[in-house]
Amino acid sequence: MSKKWWVLVSVACGTFMATLDSSIVNIALPTLTQTLSTDLYRVKWVIIIYLLVITCLLLPFGRLSDQYGRKTVFQAGFITFIVGSALCGFSPSLTWLVIFRVVQALGASMLMANGPAIITATFPSSERGGALGTMAMVVSAGLISGPSIGGILISSLGWRSIFWVNLPVGLLGAYFVHRFVKADLLPPQQKAPFDWVGAILQTIVLVCFIVLFDPPNISISGSIPFPLSRWLIGAVTVIFGAIFIRVEKDARAPLLDLTLLQSRTFWTANLAGFFTFVAFSSVTVLMPFFLQGVMHFPPHTAGIFMTAIPFTIFIVAPISGRLSDRMGTQGLSFAGALVGALALLLMSGALGKGIHEHITGLGIVLFLSSIGLATGLFQSPNNNAIMSAVPQSKLGVASALLATVRNLGLVTGTGLATSLFNWRMTVTNDFVGSLHFTHFIAAMIGVGAMFAALGKRQEF
Repeated sequence: MSKKWWVLVSVACGTFMATLDSSIVNIALPTLTQTLSTDLYRVKWVIIIYLLVITCLLLPFGRLSDQYGRKTVFQAGFITFIVGSALCGFSPSLTWLVIFRVVQALGASMLMANGPAIITATFPSSERGGALGTMAMVVSAGLISGPSIGGILISSLGWRSIFWVNLPVGLLGAYFVHRFVKADLLPPQQKAPFDWVGAILQTIVLVCFIVLFDPPNISISGSIPFPLSRWLIGAVTVIFGAIFIRVEKDARAPLLDLTLLQSRTFWTANLAGFFTFVAFSSVTVLMPFFLQGVMHFPPHTAGIFMTAIPFTIFIVAPISGRLSDRMGTQGLSFAGALVGALALLLMSGALGKGIHEHITGLGIVLFLSSIGLATGLFQSPNNNAIMSAVPQSKLGVASALLATVRNLGLVTGTGLATSLFNWRMTVTNDFVGSLHFTHFIAAMIGVGAMFAALGKRQEF
């Protein structure tokens, strides 16, 4: 087998491990809520803190990999993720689980910041879409196996085992990287001081932006908790965002190369990706609660139903990626966003009964498969457009920004979906109605993804 395909296998191991962990944890949320005697508002931080840390560190690790070599950062990511997974499995409480998820996120951010860059640097443009499509298929494989494996492990061995399952995958991936990925896939550029000011500022901006959609409650000296003002958070986000842009313009080696945003394809494709991941988060976060709480399915059965999404992506994504090499990315990305918006509208009951307590198993599978179809159509061409719009010397930052936007969409969508759902439940005490309301708002965000997808330049 050609060396470039072994490189793909090496990157695929890291991607599979990260996605396997994500899908396993999602299906475990109801179990964690019961076992750790908590509620959705608190247990969601098991997901949010993981995505939040990853989102804040992707650009710094992307810049470090451009300066000091991607293999070094990628290998460190495997080791850190393995340690974090082991610690999560030993967590004595929800607080410690959240803390150890931070360690896990450190490793995941190193992996995610480098994967697309390594592949883009390895494969020629005529094969890049197919390679990225294969990676989307690997993502789906992790997501497919996650819910079913997670459900079985939770039912038989308890929730701790869902973290320990990462250990053999991580060790295998670390070996492949050591064996097949060259240290100088892309020679590091001339060393320049790391942009610490930019890294701190972008962290503040990202945290404020994420918190804006789900402000936490704070308490001073034991007083009654009160939510932070969204107006205050929004003002801080804008102010520090403006400072960050100014600093990056003057930096010798900026954390975020603002010249990338001069490409219309680059920034509109990233915007479309952000909207898409925000919209689809309502399904991946809330459906396990519907399946187990309303339909009364056990965890392993709910996990099997949730595999409908990644299984469809597994089939569609590589085909869509290869088609994007031949017919361009704009039309396929738009089609994916359109299917997603329509699927969410159907699930919300706006165009029929939607998701309800008397729905059949086939109906659930069809709804979830439609989300998988949308993701499969959209993601590979959109990633291809982003990574093909930048020069080789900036692949690390572009790859990190792509992953940052994806995770920012996921964490923002998770916070927004849970906040909307909890608010609606407080007002109506109607689970299905609250689910419909949340999916409808997500559908409107999906419409935004459609318009952003049309903004890309047609490159073929």
